[in-house]
Amino acid sequence: MDMGRYSFILCQLFKFSGFPVIIKLYPAFFNKQGPYREMLLTQVFARVRRVDVAACTITLPERQSKKKIIKLVYGYDLIKNKIEAYYLPYTLHPRFYQTYNDNTNFQTFRMTVRTAGIIFAGNFERSAYSRTILKDDFEGIISRVEVLDYISAKYSRDSRVIYPETIESFYRFLEEEKSSSLTFIISQVKTPVEDWLAILSKGNFYLCLPGGAMPWSHNAIEAMAVGTIPIIQYNHLFYPPLTHLKNCIAFYDYESLNEAIEVALNMDDERLDIMRQQVVNYYNDYLATEQTTKRIQDFYHSDEEAMTIALPFLPRKLY
Repeated sequence: MDMGRYSFILCQLFKFSGFPVIIKLYPAFFNKQGPYREMLLTQVFARVRRVDVAACTITLPERQSKKKIIKLVYGYDLIKNKIEAYYLPYTLHPRFYQTYNDNTNFQTFRMTVRTAGIIFAGNFERSAYSRTILKDDFEGIISRVEVLDYISAKYSRDSRVIYPETIESFYRFLEEEKSSSLTFIISQVKTPVEDWLAILSKGNFYLCLPGGAMPWSHNAIEAMAVGTIPIIQYNHLFYPPLTHLKNCIAFYDYESLNEAIEVALNMDDERLDIMRQQVVNYYNDYLATEQTTKRIQDFYHSDEEAMTIALPFLPRKLY
């Protein structure tokens, strides 16, 4: 688990909330290499080596002589054992937190003409997405590799399922408008990161498959940000849960995955428009960065001296 990505995102969220950020140069953390640690260190944050702050806490400037302390708690047990806390929603990829506008300006993509029924694009690396730790920690979750292998076998003769072999053919399929609701495009071709939101916005649905070590994956949040409806197995891990046939199509096993694919590929335009709006509403109400920054700012201006932020998508043992 690369904690650099979540550290970077948290620091940016507090910066977006209007607070100066001071980071402790903890050797055990910063001596490890990683792209997100490097992103963190490129920010214009004050740095200290010694500070009298407890682990997993964030101290905000005092307000009206009152201390303002935020405690971070994490662990998959927070999913079932709910506590009195603000449950931080899972996030967009760290690259969307370079500036505030990077993760708030989605309206253009939401208005894109949809040219595919279902899309899945992303990393297929078998060693990364077939790890036993996923099933050890989340019973019943089907790995990314298992889902894609199943679809490849089950739909091997189904002309609706398309596997572009080049970036040119992938983009060509995304631009064809004649059969938008009848195609299921599965692509493993590498595409420029700057095209990612445009790709997501071309589908009515996005097949949201698990990450390598846990169900959560940034692609689900990014799909919803642009109004693309998630087909997802872990809808119950959202806060509040995503609702089947309202703001997602949920599946639980291979049989219900088949049903989800058929429902998605045969949904009429009116129902699609209603579901898409429900997805956008959910994103705006619960996942948008402004909701998190508002929650932090509300705490700061309240009479409360302590706040707890829960991160249920991180294990107690941080790798």
